[in-house]
Amino acid sequence: MQHMPASYSDNRRDKRTLLIGGLLIIAVGVYFISKSIFFEDADAIPASVSTDTSREAEVSLIAPDVLLKKIQNGDSVALVDVRSQEAYTLEHIAHALSLPIGSLQNFSPAKDEMTVIIFSENDPEVFTAAKNIMSEKSFAYYFLKGGFEAWKSMSAPTVSIGDPDSFVDQSKITYLSAEEFKKLLAQNTPALFILDVQAEDNFKKRHLVGSANIPLDQLEKRIGEVPAGRHIVVYGENDLASFQGGVRLSDLGIYSARTLTGGKYLSPLSGLPLEP
Repeated sequence: MQHMPASYSDNRRDKRTLLIGGLLIIAVGVYFISKSIFFEDADAIPASVSTDTSREAEVSLIAPDVLLKKIQNGDSVALVDVRSQEAYTLEHIAHALSLPIGSLQNFSPAKDEMTVIIFSENDPEVFTAAKNIMSEKSFAYYFLKGGFEAWKSMSAPTVSIGDPDSFVDQSKITYLSAEEFKKLLAQNTPALFILDVQAEDNFKKRHLVGSANIPLDQLEKRIGEVPAGRHIVVYGENDLASFQGGVRLSDLGIYSARTLTGGKYLSPLSGLPLEP
């Protein structure tokens, strides 16, 4: 029997060792590459995301699209907005009640009314406070999943303050000049409804003859007093107030209203009928 030289055997063993070592290195490399691709690095997840996910898991949630369907179907829903007053004023869901955290403890819905808490994803402290207060309530309630930001992201309807620099808000307005308005009056346009959104004190000082006064800050609450089927002309103390009145009507589902523009419609120089 012929024996292989010791040096030959050693070479084969060394090659085998190198091969195994190389395979182990490749396996380790594949593992870490796969981990980086298929598994999220916990340190890479923003704290706000993980915190938001965990905190929303602690309450009953209603998805924005489900809430929208309930509102459209006329279901009895109490929308309680616990965001700051400033954020609410800039934009909110129609007919939502602005209720600061300090007053939330005293809130109770009407009978058979579903309560939905609207919060901001960017304000975890207010969310936590609202969650703690609501946990003591005996009635059923939900938090809006994803907060107001989620409602906005699906382009659901909102009521905005009315920003003249906003293309979206401008698209809601149909302007009417004082001269065009005079023609409507001269033609005795049937079913004409003139809406004055001035503050009550300003309305008493001067307004267009035949106009109905619903102050801008009450318009959402009193929208049922505006006859949607008539020719509506809206105006306020100035062009900004008039613009915001027109935007508010559009946000509340009245799209045919026309907004007086020109800024001098309440001046005796306008030639429009004024009183007193």
